[in-house]
Amino acid sequence: MQELREALANGDVAMHYQPIIDLASGTIVGFEALMRWQHPERGWIPPDVFIPLAEQSDLILELGSFALKTAMAAASTWKATNPNVGLPYVTVNLSAHQFHDPGLISLIRQELESSAISPERLILEVTESVALADIAETLNIMDELNRLKIGIALDDFGTGYSSLSYLAALNPKIIKIDQSFVRPKHDKKRSDTLLEAIVSLGNKLNMTVLAEGIETPAQLDRLHNLDCDLGQGFLWSPAVPVQEAIDMLAQSPEG
Repeated sequence: MQELREALANGDVAMHYQPIIDLASGTIVGFEALMRWQHPERGWIPPDVFIPLAEQSDLILELGSFALKTAMAAASTWKATNPNVGLPYVTVNLSAHQFHDPGLISLIRQELESSAISPERLILEVTESVALADIAETLNIMDELNRLKIGIALDDFGTGYSSLSYLAALNPKIIKIDQSFVRPKHDKKRSDTLLEAIVSLGNKLNMTVLAEGIETPAQLDRLHNLDCDLGQGFLWSPAVPVQEAIDMLAQSPEG
């Protein structure tokens, strides 16, 4: 834990950005901000390795604040690739501690003013398990975020057990289809049926549907044929440093 705290203080923790693609036009519409730890011996370490450790203390709030500040500052430098789409947005993952932190809204207000990006360009990601842990509190938080015109993306959609009961109440801007439906390891036929049902549900509820973990042209074609709106995955790019994200935008087709 102390090693990670020192890494954050020393600038060895950084945000990388994975492009989010409009499947109809092929243009970049946004980036997901993903944290990486540059370890002197182990190289870049992904968040699923060190975030669970940070969640055991207040260090998770420091990391969350760093993620918001850095990602919003990065988004302020991005230029539009398509005049019909507008400036790319950034999505930032919130831990359970950060989502329920009383200081979250004031932090967001402060960073919106500091970065000067419009609130519509910030999307906050929470997992189903976090959103449904305390539905009453979640709805209160989402009301405050809606007043700020900040969207919510419901991550890992399809892996929870009670999502449909609360989906209409939560009314997220984006639902992110878990990659287990895009790249099923078992029973592909059943997973394909569930994938089709999730995309159809999102479309009928006027929610943007984003599929994660796309790696092959066949997976892309399948999602495009289902009218899935957005996608991200190694088919286009892994998460990259901010300058590479800027370069991607410069090279992105205009659609």
